[in-house]
Amino acid sequence: MTRKTWWLIVALIAQIATVAAAQETDILDAITASSEALTSYSATIQMTRHEARGESIITFSFDFVPADRMSIIYTDPASVSGQTMILNADKFYTYIPSINRRIWQDVDDESNDQGEELGFLYDFVIRAAATFIDINPIEVSSTIESYVLEGSGTTIDVTKLAFQVEDGQQVVWVNQVDAVPVAVDLYDGDDLVMEVRVLEYRANEPIDDSAFVIPDK
Repeated sequence: MTRKTWWLIVALIAQIATVAAAQETDILDAITASSEALTSYSATIQMTRHEARGESIITFSFDFVPADRMSIIYTDPASVSGQTMILNADKFYTYIPSINRRIWQDVDDESNDQGEELGFLYDFVIRAAATFIDINPIEVSSTIESYVLEGSGTTIDVTKLAFQVEDGQQVVWVNQVDAVPVAVDLYDGDDLVMEVRVLEYRANEPIDDSAFVIPDK
């Protein structure tokens, strides 16, 4: 190998590294901008919890308008179907149809952690993606993968992100087009404890106010 060839290889490696770093910055900037600009988010989500005794799967609709309106309605399994949680400003309502129980609560910023099991998706919809990205070390995959939104059957291109968080890791897949997270795997240490899968979603489209109406006592 000649000296000239060697320096050409070195220059090529440096160029590839520069391009990769730029691509990483681009996707993170896109996620941050998408999160900060979010006006509404509506989705059907499936969560799989992994425990020593086995796994459990739930499916629910999730409607959110930043900063303080949220509605969750469980649709599957049948044992929890119809269970409802509504957050509207400082009021929180829960309905459990299986025992015909309704609960009205006052909440404050510190106690309002509903949705945190969604991992980075929750940080995204509450417009806090930038903070999450800033405080957690991250590795961005250079490979574009495919992901199927099973609710609509649509196949999209996604980028994989791996965040090192305090108690383990969060692996996130983000839509290449609008920088919205569509899947999250949450790990406790090396153990996978939760899989979050978005089956279909709409971002920045109007959600009727009736979705967040809390029934009178």
